[in-house]
Amino acid sequence: MAKKRNPESCFYCGGLVSERCEHDHFPIPERNGGTDTVPACVSCHDMKDRYTLDDWSTEWLQIVISDLPNMRRETRIFLAKVLAVLSDAKRKMSTDANAA
Repeated sequence: MAKKRNPESCFYCGGLVSERCEHDHFPIPERNGGTDTVPACVSCHDMKDRYTLDDWSTEWLQIVISDLPNMRRETRIFLAKVLAVLSDAKRKMSTDANAA
């Protein structure tokens, strides 16, 4: 008789993900050598890994911005640094493409 799995909670939304649990590589993506994973529901995993930031709707971005004051100082600073790095990388890619 197969052992029944305990329901897991999605790392991102807290919802139960016992049947369709995906194991998301966090904090370092697998493509960059990450081996640690967290349980994730399909919806959250899609939003994180399968949609580019350009695909995010204005509504999703407004939710993120409105939630920023509820986050701890360190979290807000970290997110600001990540966004700066992404912005720099996107600008460099655009500059490199124009130079080619």
